[in-house]
Amino acid sequence: MTVPAILAMYFLKPRRRERVVPSTLLWRPAAVNLSASRPWQRLEKQWLLWLQLAAAALLALGAAGPVAYLGRPSPSLIVLLDASASMQATDVAPSRFDRAKDEVLSLARGLDRGATLTLITFARQPQVVVQQAGDPGEVEPVLREIAPTPFGGNIVPALSLARSLAEGQGETRLVLVGDGGYAAEIPADVEFIPVGGQGGNVALAGMTLRPMGNGNAVQVAVVNHGGAPAAGRVGLEAGGELLAPQAWRLDPGETTYLLWPQVLAAPSYTARLSVDTGANTLFLDDVVWAVPEETREAKVLLVSPGNLFLERALELAPSLAVYRVSPAQYTSLLSGSYGYELTVIDGLVGPVPPGAVMLVNPPAGEVMPGLKVGEVFRPASLQAEATPLMQHVDLARVQVAVARELQVDSTWTADITAGGSVLAAHGLAGGRPVVVLGFDLALSDLPLRPAFPVLVHNLVSWLQPPDLGLPAAVAPGEEVAVAPLPQAEAVAVRQEAPQREPAGAGQVLAPPFPPAPWVAGNPGLYRVEQDLEGPAGGPETRVSRLVAVNGYDPQEADLAVRRPGETGERQATGAAPPRPRPRSWPLAAPLAAAVLALSLVEWGVASRGR
Repeated sequence: MTVPAILAMYFLKPRRRERVVPSTLLWRPAAVNLSASRPWQRLEKQWLLWLQLAAAALLALGAAGPVAYLGRPSPSLIVLLDASASMQATDVAPSRFDRAKDEVLSLARGLDRGATLTLITFARQPQVVVQQAGDPGEVEPVLREIAPTPFGGNIVPALSLARSLAEGQGETRLVLVGDGGYAAEIPADVEFIPVGGQGGNVALAGMTLRPMGNGNAVQVAVVNHGGAPAAGRVGLEAGGELLAPQAWRLDPGETTYLLWPQVLAAPSYTARLSVDTGANTLFLDDVVWAVPEETREAKVLLVSPGNLFLERALELAPSLAVYRVSPAQYTSLLSGSYGYELTVIDGLVGPVPPGAVMLVNPPAGEVMPGLKVGEVFRPASLQAEATPLMQHVDLARVQVAVARELQVDSTWTADITAGGSVLAAHGLAGGRPVVVLGFDLALSDLPLRPAFPVLVHNLVSWLQPPDLGLPAAVAPGEEVAVAPLPQAEAVAVRQEAPQREPAGAGQVLAPPFPPAPWVAGNPGLYRVEQDLEGPAGGPETRVSRLVAVNGYDPQEADLAVRRPGETGERQATGAAPPRPRPRSWPLAAPLAAAVLALSLVEWGVASRGR
């Protein structure tokens, strides 16, 4: 309305001509209205009019509240929120993760109308926690529920997930909120919002046990990942008994090793860090656990009329107690309580015992479902198949006089073949592991070859995993495959420290069998338990193994905030600067300044010649 009003005022304004007349004619009216038949000609050379029109247009534009964006705004956001272990650091209050959640909430509150926000948290694996939310009220309750993890930050699968989600949302902005330092390079189109301060961290990098006399020598590694000197003490606990602490002092980047040379034997050992001077803002790696290597002897029954080579090879296998009986004695053992976990039957077939079984040179006929033994034939050269049981087994020069062909179904795996015929196979029969060798060891030179003890070791390790097949220590997020014992009816994991879960609690891995892998979680001491079937009418027995889960990760322990792709404390040479976030810039003030400038110009034009 302002511009038409100015034009109307110029159209209706009377116009007068200037004349030079004698003073006697001043009394005569000299005003002559210009013709209005050509109104647009009135606008010619009217500089004041154009200046006023420009000022009015700028005022109207400023009143609309225009906003300019520094960078191109996107209609939607996909935010990657770092939930790795280092985000638990408290160098910024209350923690890095809480500060990162505030950044995400600010992004949600700054969404334009019609824009959406998708939130992906990532550590070991990515997880979509908010899907295309257009209202900050949808994001805020989710942010209150999520928490950082003890795992390392793996951004590669998170980026892949974000790219796949972006394909269905049109143009999007990818924003990464975290403390950086990821091993993988980050594409240039991903905006990075750094979170964190100058946090120092002193960590227990690990504990080593070495048998010494009736106990163990214990060594603990201490690392200063901060930028300033630090000092403190490390206390050691062995089976509930506290030992005298040892002092340490470290400059930035230094490592020291504390040694307790003679500590009594204990089921587990715990070291705790205390920092007297210096910064320590990450507490996840202030405690470390260690478990001694344990060996559990499995009882093996060898049923054979006499096979010295096989008996000696079994005795060489670790953690086995071998007992040999005759076929007649074996039949009587089956009628009572059978306490053997592995049975090796040489040259005969009969009632199959409970537990794992190795059949050597069984007679012709159907041994068990899916397995038949054929007639005798003369095999050609032996071929070791590419199976785990044949690792490092060289059969190139092994000769077998006669053998029986094994006829197996698809549930069995062939290990040794000769001209297309199967001579050895393994599989599960009724849920228990079974290995079959279809030839007499005495009618071959295999026992004289270096491959024989290797083959027996591989077979026994699969039939009877030593020490439950578990490592003594793992890292958070590591998948642990639990090999069940043959008589196992249930497999579970429960925490022993720092908080002890009662019996019956914890995570059930089986049934169903085979057990699901155990993913190690928060640092602590865990007990993997297997409930074994007892004798007929008798109670179950329980076999367990302690496993230490320690939270130290060199990449997570170094709390220096780095751009994605940097792994050292110094900035990588030639690295591109982080992309700035698009920010809005209101234009009302610049437009007001432009109107003021035009008003000054108009005043100057109007007063010209006065």
